[in-house]
Amino acid sequence: MIPDTGKLGAVRRILQGMLQLAAGKREGLACFEGTPDAFGAALAPQMACILVGGIQIFLLPDKVMSATKLLLSLCVLFLPAVISHFYAHRWGRGALWLRYITAATWCGWVVVLISLACALIAAVITPDIARQQVFIGALALCAAAYELWLQWFVAKVGLGISGGRAALLYVSILLASITLYALAALLPPHYMVINDLLQPMVNMKAG
Repeated sequence: MIPDTGKLGAVRRILQGMLQLAAGKREGLACFEGTPDAFGAALAPQMACILVGGIQIFLLPDKVMSATKLLLSLCVLFLPAVISHFYAHRWGRGALWLRYITAATWCGWVVVLISLACALIAAVITPDIARQQVFIGALALCAAAYELWLQWFVAKVGLGISGGRAALLYVSILLASITLYALAALLPPHYMVINDLLQPMVNMKAG
């Protein structure tokens, strides 16, 4: 048997933890490390995507709008960490915070992967239905509902708090994100995030 050490072992533990938490098994939390390096590794994939977008600023004509999108993405990325850190210390759960936020950050990819898998399966089996706006909307709604439950569950078991406090934490993050998006729409250059969210649906319907 190959020892569960090194980078390969770390990846295996992360995937195992994601799958267990996604299935509602609290023991999955033990697969994640509560260290700054572990949290940095969890942020790395999203940071890489944002940095690629930052490079594109120099290639796009509307640099102000591109810079706004980049700054907004960074703010939304770090919001869960900032807000959960505040609540964790307020509730006396500071020692558990790093492991929790690392697990919560990785689990954000579970929803993305499941949504992509469902979309691909539907496109292969029933391509006509997969292009329907009703199906796309239903898939997005189910993904949002599952993400809500998953993040609530990870907060509950990760910080060792009640279901009510876990709900308060998630709602606070959600409201803060909505506030940022609203400010981006109201202030110049008036970036409407909803347009970017709907664009894939429009393209799929047109195709």
